[in-house]
Amino acid sequence: MKKRYIIGLVLCCLMIIHLVGCSKSENTPTATIKTPIQLVNDRVNNSDMINTRQDQSLLDLSNRITTEVGAVTHYDDAPILARIVALEGLNLSAISAQITYLTLQLQDIADDNLSARLTALETKVNAHITATPTINATPTPTANVTPTPTATPIGALSKPIAIYPAVGNTTVINGSILFQWTECNATVYEFWFGNNSNNLALIDTLDSDVQSFLWPAPDSDTYYFWRIRAIVGTTVKSSSFWFKTSP
Repeated sequence: MKKRYIIGLVLCCLMIIHLVGCSKSENTPTATIKTPIQLVNDRVNNSDMINTRQDQSLLDLSNRITTEVGAVTHYDDAPILARIVALEGLNLSAISAQITYLTLQLQDIADDNLSARLTALETKVNAHITATPTINATPTPTANVTPTPTATPIGALSKPIAIYPAVGNTTVINGSILFQWTECNATVYEFWFGNNSNNLALIDTLDSDVQSFLWPAPDSDTYYFWRIRAIVGTTVKSSSFWFKTSP
């Protein structure tokens, strides 16, 4: 009896093991081995899919660019073009020369020391106004004295004016130049020269009867600056001039 029971139990176990093994063998997928041609076809197909996606992306980008460009076509650039044309027509060299000339004129005004002169005049006027006037004073008769003739006053000191080179002359030949200026009733003249209007050098001090000076301007196509200071005692009249040598 026990033998039959054990044999039946063993048979049941064997059947269960067989069923489980069959189930696993049926559910386990079998790996498919592809041929080289199939692998190549798969790669080609994948490449075509990638190219298709790239083409679509490029098409989308092109459409976006076209849309953005179309959105800004309404911009009116006429005012900017007009300003560019106006700037192209400017003579920048002439403007630079005019700025240089104005700088020299401002320097001449500074040399005249107008502020100090106005202050002195104001002091004299105030002193005259505040002086106590003499009212109804009895005049004292004076003897008939032969008047002493007075010396003819010397002409007032004037500012130098360039004779050669003229201010703004742009065709001066480089080399030794005979600078000339007008007579100013000065006792001495100072001749200043350089190629920087803010840094001229004192070249020489000349007597009152000298209104010319020989000095070189060696370089061609170059701006040069010169100044004449007419001096009588502490009074100074100064003028600055400029010219440009030929290319």
